[in-house]
Amino acid sequence: CGSCIIYMAGGLTLSLKPREKFLVGGCLVENGPRRSSIRIVDDNIFVLRLTDALHPDEVCTPVTRAYHVAQMILACEVEEDEVRADLLERLDVLCGIFSQTPEAQAIRSAVEAAHARRYHGVLNALKQLRRLEAAMLAAMSGKKSEPEEADTASSAPRAASSR
Repeated sequence: CGSCIIYMAGGLTLSLKPREKFLVGGCLVENGPRRSSIRIVDDNIFVLRLTDALHPDEVCTPVTRAYHVAQMILACEVEEDEVRADLLERLDVLCGIFSQTPEAQAIRSAVEAAHARRYHGVLNALKQLRRLEAAMLAAMSGKKSEPEEADTASSAPRAASSR
């Protein structure tokens, strides 16, 4: 796969694009000029691809707020124990919002990942909901949603917010 994270027993493997930037334990790392893979053996190290990071200006909806809390944990911007309850509370609210949609399973996956302290799994599950949330909010406000534009914006590299 082009750019993926694979969890394995005893760590995870990152498949990286040329010059891709990511945070490992809060430290910024950049891949070299070619595709490569690295394996992080320690299960207790947080990893965040900058392409997965939301800019603070994008944090304005229930899904992006929960996503941002998980992102801040992975970026080592906050203490996990201080914000974990907030993340679980935000995910509980999302369970109510999406309970009658086909995407309810994505929220359940995010909750399970948060309980297991697999915050990248939370990001992956919530990423699926961003387009649906945009469409739901647009329908409520009477505007037409533009999910393709939102997808393009979310896939562009972003720097994590500074400490």
